[in-house]
Amino acid sequence: MTKLLVVVSSADKAKINLALGFSKRQKAAGHEIRLIFFGPSEAMVAKDQELAVAVRDAFPDEKPKACVFVAENGGVKEELGKIVELVRAGQYITGSIDEGYSTISF
Repeated sequence: MTKLLVVVSSADKAKINLALGFSKRQKAAGHEIRLIFFGPSEAMVAKDQELAVAVRDAFPDEKPKACVFVAENGGVKEELGKIVELVRAGQYITGSIDEGYSTISF
């Protein structure tokens, strides 16, 4: 089984949707998928209702992650925290790699 950490940093809505669709299909195929929003993508997810719905649809059983520091600095911590789990991105990314996850970024 493949273990992937999907890192979404782009603020481009099409790329965010591509990452969500990819993640959802790979999870359905039985792979272990983790997803973290990092950087400019966080504000897009926090402010775009369609993206918020797409995130919930792609990850109905567990919330993906996002960087708490970027959310705080971007003023979207409260809105984003309703959609994802806010974590320290550096620790989450390196911890996932230590656990055998390969990274793919959008």
